[in-house]
Amino acid sequence: MKKSSQYEMMFRKNNDTGRVIIDVALNDYIEFFNEWDNAVFKKRDIHSELVEFFDICSEDIPLSKKLEIDFSINTVDVSEEKEEQIRVSYRNYYSSLKRLEKRKTKRLLRMSIILLFISIVLLTSYGLFMDVELTSIASRVLLESLLIGGWVFAWEAVHTLFIDIFEPFQRSRELQRFLEADISFIYLCK
Repeated sequence: MKKSSQYEMMFRKNNDTGRVIIDVALNDYIEFFNEWDNAVFKKRDIHSELVEFFDICSEDIPLSKKLEIDFSINTVDVSEEKEEQIRVSYRNYYSSLKRLEKRKTKRLLRMSIILLFISIVLLTSYGLFMDVELTSIASRVLLESLLIGGWVFAWEAVHTLFIDIFEPFQRSRELQRFLEADISFIYLCK
């Protein structure tokens, strides 16, 4: 079965916007927040199980699809202030994760440049000493070490730049999709 048909069976679609809807049922506003976080209500973290649920849903939905998150709250006390606090907390959480992924990407780029520089130095050194007449086995081993080390560092730079960096880019796209998600509230007990 195709991935597109799997997610279409699991999630609703907003016919007006074309966004895929992730439904979340809460008994009260407080269930959105992490119960172990004793910070002021406005600055609390998202509940870890809710974050895990969002990540699992995101894996099932293609990255090309935009999201809408519908919180169904089982309460008669409608509070626009608490709705806004949830929106702010949600945005802060995913913004901070996106900043962390951006730092990780920059760190990988920096590491790749350093590895490439070391590789160039080693290979250049090998090129300079390649024509020198070497008599001892230690000097030959050292010369070959320059060549091997240069290629190893070059490979590691390429690997970091083109393979390792893919995961943070992918995660950044997921986090951006969460940041662009529409958030709405549905009240079950009015």
